[in-house]
Parts: sequence; C-alpha cells; structure tokens
Amino acid sequence: MGFFSLFKKKKKAPEAPVEEPKQETVPQPEEKATTVDSPASIETEPVQTEAPAQEESKAEPVAEAPKAPAKAAPKKNTSAGTTLPKEGIRKRTTAPARPFFVTTENDVSSAFEAAIAEAEAEIAANGAKAVGKYEFNLEVDGYHFYLVANNGQVLFDSPSFTTLLGALNGIKTFKKTVAGSDYDVKADKYGRFRFIFANKYYGENYTTKEQCTKSAESVQNFANNARIIPYKPEKEAVAAFETAKSAKRKPEDIDWVAVAKAEAEAEKMGKFEICREENGEYSFYLLANNAQILYSSRYFANEAACRRGIESFKRAAYVGNFFVDRDKFDNYRYVLKNIGSAPSFIGESYDNKPQCEKIIESVKNFIVTATVELAEEDATEE
Repeated sequence: MGFFSLFKKKKKAPEAPVEEPKQETVPQPEEKATTVDSPASIETEPVQTEAPAQEESKAEPVAEAPKAPAKAAPKKNTSAGTTLPKEGIRKRTTAPARPFFVTTENDVSSAFEAAIAEAEAEIAANGAKAVGKYEFNLEVDGYHFYLVANNGQVLFDSPSFTTLLGALNGIKTFKKTVAGSDYDVKADKYGRFRFIFANKYYGENYTTKEQCTKSAESVQNFANNARIIPYKPEKEAVAAFETAKSAKRKPEDIDWVAVAKAEAEAEKMGKFEICREENGEYSFYLLANNAQILYSSRYFANEAACRRGIESFKRAAYVGNFFVDRDKFDNYRYVLKNIGSAPSFIGESYDNKPQCEKIIESVKNFIVTATVELAEEDATEE
C-alpha cells in the first residue's frame, strides 16, 4: 500500500482550508473531511428528463362545469389524460395511468407505485404462470437491482446506480433490452462461460456452457414477468454509501508524472495478456507473476480497442476507487469505478472478504510492474 500511495498528489491539500480562523464560529460540515478528496459523481445510466405526466392534471375544471355541453368533455379528456409513452407498454391496453420513468428524488414512493402497477399489468397481459421479482439493495458502490426467479435464485445483478430512482428506471431499460435482443454465450481462454445481452448486460462466470445457457434463458423468461418489490434503504447502508462517495478520488488527485516514472523504473512482474477469443473478439487478463487471474475484461472488437481498454483499467486503478461487493452467488468481488460515465470494472469472485481485499492490493501493485503482451498462441499466428 505504501508504494501505491506515492502516486496520490493531494495529500498536502487539507492544510489550506484550516487557515481560516475567521470562520471558526460557523463550522462548515464539508471542511471536517479535509483529508478526503472531493467526491466525484458516480455516473451510471442517465435518467430520462421527461417531466412526469401527472403534472398536467393540476388544472381540470371538468367537475366545476356540469352544465357544459357533452361535446366539450371529450376534448378535455384527450388533452389532459392519456400522455403515457407507448414504449412503456408492450401490446396491451390495460396500462397504468402513468409511466415509471421519474426524474425527481422526492417522488420515490409514487415512482414505485407506478412501476408496481405497470409490472402487474404486464404479468397479467402475458398470462405468466411463473412470476419472479425485482429486488433492490444499497451497496457501498451504489444501488443495485436483482432479478430473482420464483424459486429464489438470483438470475441477474445489475450495475450500480447513484440513486434508487436510477435503479428503478434501469429495470425498464433492462426489460426492453432483454425482450428486444437475443443473448450470446461466450467462453474465455480459461474455459469459463458468460451470457451477454446486447453486448451490455453480462452474467457471472459459469463452469459449463449448459449452466450458463440455462441461466440466460431464465433471465429471458422472468425479465418481463417479475413483480417490483418496494425498497427503502436502512440508515446504516445510506451512511456507508455517502462515506464512500465523499472519499471518491478523481484523476487530478494523481501525480501522473510519478506514475510514468514508477512504471519505467519498476522490475517487470505479472502481465496484461491480450487474447483473441474463439469468436474473433479480444479480451485481456491481468495476471500475477504466479499466473493468478486478478482481472478478466469484457470483449473488444479488435486488438487496438483491447489495448485502450487496458489503459482505461490502469488509469482507473491508479485513481483507486475500489469497493468490495457481493455477487449473486453471495461471494465477494471488487468493483473498480471507472472514470466519468464509463462502466465499472468487476473483479473475480472470492470466498471471503479478506481474500478479496488482498486481491485489490495485488491489482494496485501489478499495474505498475505488469507488461502488456499478446498471448503466445495469438502471437505465433501473426
């Protein structure tokens, strides 16, 4: 840890705010954490900025004009009532009165009411016999939604969202993606399998193709036949999330000149291995000097894109916004927040938290010493 901390550039910055004795009678809460870098927003899928449809219902004088001719009433109903966007409903007329894409934090309860109503209408229209559910949880890295089968098996764990409304709206995007696309089952060079929907939603690693395919089919079956369970995070979870968010570092907090110098002078150990997978796409693996897998990437269209992915991973690791999370099998894994709105990097799964934390330290160490190499079998082909 000591070596990695040398790259942090702003350790001296906290002394500056203390030099303001005139403000000692009005303490600023934000200045208490002067040893912590300014928080950067945790970017996730953007929430749509459409205004809720119910705002149009504020002025509705129909009830005050009983003597109005019958011709006037239909005009009022068509202008103020049915503004529900069609993309929220899939070929049915039993839709709730409003969509559940909501943009304000103070409307969480009404957003859940609308989402629950729409999910129930969808289940009824589909005539589903087996019904799953969407559950939520606030982890240190943000809000997650989980697709759970009717037997209690967790089928999918979402990426993190900054807000609960973001996670709720994320379900809608997830459902549309799963319903509108097929999935791929891909094997890596180590014989592990993952399902992928629309090159966006990745499943966990499975040991057999059959097991992975079965899980992907279950996701398709339950994604649009699942109830939405209301959720309110506990105070302890909110406090842990806010603490992690306030400690989040930014690229400008790192001395990149020192990083480049350390990489140039370091004894080379470990490697980033670029592999051409059986489907023609590329992926990379961060390997320790004993060949232990510290990270396995997503898929890239070509080698150049894969090399850029390595640089993105290294840059995010130097910034160092790591969190320990639980996967759907209740194992521990690390989540490395990317820079800006790019997706996070999800590490391998481990049996216990200390083991996962040890891997995080190994990642920090090996990004300095690792070489970037093309896998031997791919290098010989070229």
